[in-house]
Amino acid sequence: DKDLMQLIGEGVAMYDPASGSAGAKGAREERFITQAEVVDYFGVTPDKVVDVQALAGDSTDNVPGAKGIGLKTAAQLINEFGDLETLLSQAQHIKQPKRREALTEPDAVARIRLSKKLVALVQNVPLSVPLDDLGLCEPDGKTLVAFLQAMEFTTITRRVAELYDVEIATIAPDPAFCGAAAWLGRDGQSQVEEQIDQKENRLIIDDDTPQRYAMLRDQQEKAQKIDRTLYKTITTLTQLDQCIMQAQQAGVVALDTETTSLDPMQCRLVGVSLSTAPGVACYVPLQHCEVGAGDLFGERALLPGQLSLSAVIERLKPLLEDASVLKIAHNMKYDLLVLARYGIDIRPIEDTMLLSYALDTGRNNHGLDELALKHLGHENIPFSAVAGSGRNFIGFEHVAIDKATEYAAEDADVALRLWRVLRPRLCAEHLTNVYETLERPMVATLAAMEQRGVMIDRVMLLRLSGEFALDMTRLEKEIFHQAGESFNLASPKQLGEILFVKMGLPGAKKTATGAWSTSADVLEELAAEGNAFVRLILDWRQLSKLKSTYADALPGFINPQTGRVHTSYSLASTTTGRLSSSDPNLQNIPVRNEAGRKIRKAFIARPDHLLISADYSQIELRLLAHIADIPQLKQAFADNIDIHAMTASEMFGVPIKDMSSEVRRRAKAINFGIIYGISAFGLANQLAIPREEAAAYIKRYFERFPGIRDYMESIKKLVREQMSVTTIFGRVCHFPRIASANASDRAFFERAAINAPIQGAAADIIRRAMAQMDVALSDAGLAARMLLQVHDELVFEAPKVEADATIELVRRVMENAPLPAVHLSVPLKVDARAALNWDEAH
Repeated sequence: DKDLMQLIGEGVAMYDPASGSAGAKGAREERFITQAEVVDYFGVTPDKVVDVQALAGDSTDNVPGAKGIGLKTAAQLINEFGDLETLLSQAQHIKQPKRREALTEPDAVARIRLSKKLVALVQNVPLSVPLDDLGLCEPDGKTLVAFLQAMEFTTITRRVAELYDVEIATIAPDPAFCGAAAWLGRDGQSQVEEQIDQKENRLIIDDDTPQRYAMLRDQQEKAQKIDRTLYKTITTLTQLDQCIMQAQQAGVVALDTETTSLDPMQCRLVGVSLSTAPGVACYVPLQHCEVGAGDLFGERALLPGQLSLSAVIERLKPLLEDASVLKIAHNMKYDLLVLARYGIDIRPIEDTMLLSYALDTGRNNHGLDELALKHLGHENIPFSAVAGSGRNFIGFEHVAIDKATEYAAEDADVALRLWRVLRPRLCAEHLTNVYETLERPMVATLAAMEQRGVMIDRVMLLRLSGEFALDMTRLEKEIFHQAGESFNLASPKQLGEILFVKMGLPGAKKTATGAWSTSADVLEELAAEGNAFVRLILDWRQLSKLKSTYADALPGFINPQTGRVHTSYSLASTTTGRLSSSDPNLQNIPVRNEAGRKIRKAFIARPDHLLISADYSQIELRLLAHIADIPQLKQAFADNIDIHAMTASEMFGVPIKDMSSEVRRRAKAINFGIIYGISAFGLANQLAIPREEAAAYIKRYFERFPGIRDYMESIKKLVREQMSVTTIFGRVCHFPRIASANASDRAFFERAAINAPIQGAAADIIRRAMAQMDVALSDAGLAARMLLQVHDELVFEAPKVEADATIELVRRVMENAPLPAVHLSVPLKVDARAALNWDEAH
């Protein structure tokens, strides 16, 4: 932990164990970190580390620091002025205006001093463990396994048992370590610390653990019924000031914004709700108006009794930017984006949606209403109950204020209660690090990306739409000619009749409604068997989708204020931590066919800038090599050998120099298919070969790489036992339906579980890179901005003159993203290029 570098000094070093396989890129031998290494890392000597941390802050630990000051600048300032207090007392003499403001404005100074308190190690903690018992010594294998079992460290237990040749089944968890502060003395005897509750001056019971605390908090919150009659409508500034004072005293406030639409970049703020304790919540109406109200010029007639928007914003801004008051919201990214347009920078934050996601991904959805029912036993007021739906939808700005108060204040109240239930579970279930390093930092990161948006070429899209229409017409004529009649290609019913009745094609399946299935899987299977007619239909469908979803629709997403497209990222919609985007969905634009590439050409850089695409190369195969520990793959990646050619050479005995492109293509399909647990049937379809031949390929693959088969079988066994798998960064992916009575369902979830540790680790790595990127660019003095994330790719916009420097920095941050949490035994590789449009940069 870098915080411990504060302790390094004369005669004191920090021990850093070896990591990774010897010789592999990123691997490290064991070392001792001394004062010299501290200076290399922080730019100052250990006695000044706290001062640098106080200025630079740490988004991972919610340490605010000074705005706009990163690690490099912080070190320069501390070295120049000597220490933090001297710097703050002399800051008014600093020449740079923004830096001077960040170090002299009273609230900023308060945040910096608070940051120092947060990062400084406490040096007066009572220690009941004798120093002799803290020395490093060779452990007894059986005792260590008993301890690890008591701590429920499943993976480490297995590794230690193998290392010490101990049979796990014969060793029970040591009860001395369960539920109490304990250690093993030099004499080999278990010691238990007597914990004293200072308030009651009594011993804490043995089961006073994070697990029990989380359980009790869950029971407590469920027992507290929600009474909506207690909520208040704020109509005076005095009432608002009282709410703000309550929040400041509590040190925590849950909030929710009510708006005119789901687009945070264009909506209007209708009201804000706040909650400072369970059952204590209020709603501040701001822009409610009569249904149909407004004059000839579109000016809205506001309902009476509402506070001035500007007056409320002026009062809320200091509270919501106060580093000493924690702000809680459900889907905080939305509220952050809305309030940012009113000049408010919310911090520090907690997000109950992401708390639920870190804890229960794969178990349930993470919407506020569903979580309220699950964790609080409470049924929230549905949005449709107050704002209507369909033809009866009126918009929240037209909801009566008393109804709006019940709905909005309830949301804030429920968010606070959920936080009280879910936060303790992080500690109890050992997921605090996942939430604080992989989930919460992404809120601000993605909000900034969504604010920036990306430029598109409207004229090019209009031309593409016409081009796609002509191509579709040509395909339609050929399809109708071969079918012997015209029909509605967009109608699954009519298409099914043509394929399976008139033409009598094999592989016919019916849906639950009795209609012929014309799904993509069914058609791809037929096309793989060489049916040229079906291939024409698939080509027509793809062009139709690209035309309607992108060429025609993208111009409608251009924000009239910014002239850019602002996609919205979802943080909690996949089982593995991958992000998804919507409005528009940029994840589904094909990258390997000509039509999809034409759509990407329409994403362009602004004048005097370039787009930079930085893409992890074969990251999932590299992670498979690391996680499954496959020597041949690891060596190939370490030597920068073409992995698909190497695989083909291993499988088919063909020297790489004599290899045909077809042989390499087959090896590539097998490599990527294995990651997703592909079957012989699936591989046969993909390569258009007989199923027996595909089965032989897979068998040969596992014979050449037996570690992959072992990995897959171990994951299947693990997921059946635990109904979950874990990534190397600690993310838990749950598969509750692995116990399904349906064999095909079980097989599907087994394949998903095999892939989850790999895809999940890839998602974790790119999240870590994204969380570091803005600070890294700022510290380097680069003006580049991160705009998009698509699967394993990040897209930036940079001034032309800074393109090379930006690529170098981006590549360094992305390739080192796993560190220091995980040291991979294979090197990561990032391909990066700059161009005027997205396609040419990719």
